[in-house]
Amino acid sequence: MKFKDYTLTIPDHEYREIPAFSYSLLKDIDENGPQTLLESKTKSSEALTFGSLVDILLTAPETKADKFWTKVLTPPTASLLELANALLVDLTVLEEGFSYLTHENIQNKIKNMGLWSSMVNKEKIQAKYDDPIFWNYMKESIEAKGKIIISQETLDAAEHCADVLKNHEYTKDYFVETEDIEILFQPSIVYKFKGTTGKARLDLVIVDHKNKIIKPFDIKTGSELPTKFMNSFYKFKYYLQVISYLVALQSITETIEDFKDYKIDTFKFLYISKKLPDVPCEFEVPENILNSFVDGWGENTGFMELVENYKYATENQIFNVERKVIEKKGKLKIELI
Repeated sequence: MKFKDYTLTIPDHEYREIPAFSYSLLKDIDENGPQTLLESKTKSSEALTFGSLVDILLTAPETKADKFWTKVLTPPTASLLELANALLVDLTVLEEGFSYLTHENIQNKIKNMGLWSSMVNKEKIQAKYDDPIFWNYMKESIEAKGKIIISQETLDAAEHCADVLKNHEYTKDYFVETEDIEILFQPSIVYKFKGTTGKARLDLVIVDHKNKIIKPFDIKTGSELPTKFMNSFYKFKYYLQVISYLVALQSITETIEDFKDYKIDTFKFLYISKKLPDVPCEFEVPENILNSFVDGWGENTGFMELVENYKYATENQIFNVERKVIEKKGKLKIELI
């Protein structure tokens, strides 16, 4: 009996294509309204890239090269760079590989671009681009296509963070699997909730089969000092992530007979700061505040209402107005908060 048998192990792009709500989608609906459901879901930022790199180094380091490119791309200069970039555009449009770069195709491109127009001898033109720097740049640019290009400095910093999390006395035990302890890295769970479909992709789940306890974790990296992580928790609405992940795990314990007597432990964040990366810390989310995250508090919309907003928009195909505005017929009140 393995907990992983009831989760999905799939690549990022397959997870993103699953038609379901997620923490990040609920956050977007909360901040930008239902029209966000019509927009591309792919996001990128330096912080997200670094966090993703640390996750991969922790959970599946052998796949790093599939997503990230770490070699230094040394570009040629002047007209050679102009030629190289134009050819790379052609390769993308035509969906061609390195074999496209024949002398005939390159010389036709040079002619169309008007480069070295005073030269008529093809051998002399060929000598212009028969440069190791040009060919290395082309080769490595093609190999890097579709990958996230990161510097050696970023890779070194991410490797340090991953190493600290795996070996520091505060967190190292979370990465040791035993006969009774099952560790799941990046498991995906698709679940039914309130008549619609949700999905969650957790960083780390530890299943203690001996004591029948399921321990969920999310791994965060950030520029904030460890004692300031709570600012990020509320700024980025991580409380929605907590509920999303707990509900996903609960969907298994409530429906799979083998796990019905397992307890889901308090949710924890493992946080490591890029400012002070030598010591990780653990943030526990107390159970006595979970109801606020479910139902909302003050001006903060809770998980339950955001799921209803998602469900209303997708079922009725209404993306240009909020559910509450329709239900109140456009008549809302200012309340004391």
